[in-house]
Amino acid sequence: MIFKRQPLRLEENRVWRIYTGGWLLDQFLGKSHPTDGHFPEDWIGSTVLARNLGHNQTGTEGLSYVTMPGGERYSLKTLLEQAPAVLLGEEHYHKYGTNPGVLIKLLDTAMRLPIQVHPDKSLAQMYFNSPFGKTEAWLVLATREINNMPPYILFGFREGTSWQQFTTAVRENSSLALEQCLHRLPVQAGDVYLIDAGVPHAIGPGNLILELQEPTDITIRAEKNVNNIVMNDEVAYQGLTLEQSLECYRFEPLTADETLRKYKLKPCLIKEQPGQGREQWLINYTDTPCFTLQSLQVTSYWEVEDHKTFHLMIIIKGRGNLVTEGSTTAIHQGNYFFIPARFPYRIENLSDRPVEIITCWPPQ
Repeated sequence: MIFKRQPLRLEENRVWRIYTGGWLLDQFLGKSHPTDGHFPEDWIGSTVLARNLGHNQTGTEGLSYVTMPGGERYSLKTLLEQAPAVLLGEEHYHKYGTNPGVLIKLLDTAMRLPIQVHPDKSLAQMYFNSPFGKTEAWLVLATREINNMPPYILFGFREGTSWQQFTTAVRENSSLALEQCLHRLPVQAGDVYLIDAGVPHAIGPGNLILELQEPTDITIRAEKNVNNIVMNDEVAYQGLTLEQSLECYRFEPLTADETLRKYKLKPCLIKEQPGQGREQWLINYTDTPCFTLQSLQVTSYWEVEDHKTFHLMIIIKGRGNLVTEGSTTAIHQGNYFFIPARFPYRIENLSDRPVEIITCWPPQ
C-alpha cells in the first residue's frame, strides 16, 4: 500500500482488565448510558497486546485500529510495518524500528487498584525479553467520589518503612500493612505524576486518568486480594517467582513533601499567542527520556509545525477542525489521532470555549 501522509483517526479500543470502572470514561466519550464494568481502559495508539492471563482473548486485544477515508480498516501495527519511516519518522525508525516506543491509556477506576510496580528496562529484558520497561505518567482528567470517598492515589514508599516490613506484608498478602507502607495522596483534575519504573503505586477509586507509558503491559502486583479481585501467583507476579517480583521495586522511602517534589510535575509554558492559544509542557524530556506530554488550548486557531517524529493527539474538550493541506477533519472531545512525522496542521476552534488538546510524543 502506498501511504499518503494524513492524520489517522484511531478507533475506540476498550481492553478487559481485572478491576472495574469505566463510568467517567464512558461519559468522556459521550456515551448516553455510562456504566462501570471490566472494560475500564481505552488504549490509544497501541501496538501492544494485552497480558490478561486467565482471560479469554481474541488474539488482538490491545491493538489500536484505524479506519481509512475509503473505509478500509487496519491495525495501527500493520500500517506502521508497511510505512514505518513515513509515519514514525526516519530517526525514530532507525532507532526503534516499527515500535512507536510509547503507549497511551485512558483508564477510569471504580475501586482501588492492587498495589503494583513495573520493571525497569534491564529487568524487563531479563525476565520478559522486552527492550522496554514501564516507566509511566498520569494526567488526572476528572474525578468522582465513590462511597463518599474523595479521590486519592497510593504512591511511593513512606518514610520510616523498612524493606522487611514491606516484604513481610507482600508475603502475608496483607492489604492493610501494604497500604501503610505507601503515601496516600489526594488528587484532582490537572495533577501530573511521573511514575519511574520501580516505584510502587495504586490508583484509588474515582479517577479518570490519561496514562502515558513505555509500550508494555507488564504489571507486578504486591497484593493478590483487593475487594472482589482474587489473583493467584501466576497472575500477580506475571510468571515470576515472589523473590523475582521483589527485585522490581526501587526501595526509596521518602517524606510526602519529598515525594511530591520529585514526582508531581508542574506545567511549563512553551508558547502563548494572545487571542490564539497557549501551549505547555506537562512532561519534558528533562523529566524522563521515555516520552513527553504537552497541552494545547486553542482560543481561535493554532498552527502546528511539522516535526521529525510522530505524535498522538487526544481532544479533551471542545470542538473544531483539524486542517491540513487539502483536507479538513472535524474534531471533538473523545477523538484520538495518530499524526505522522513531518506533518504540519492547523487547529481551528468552532465554539466559544477553548479547544483543549493533549499531545503525546515518543522516546527521545
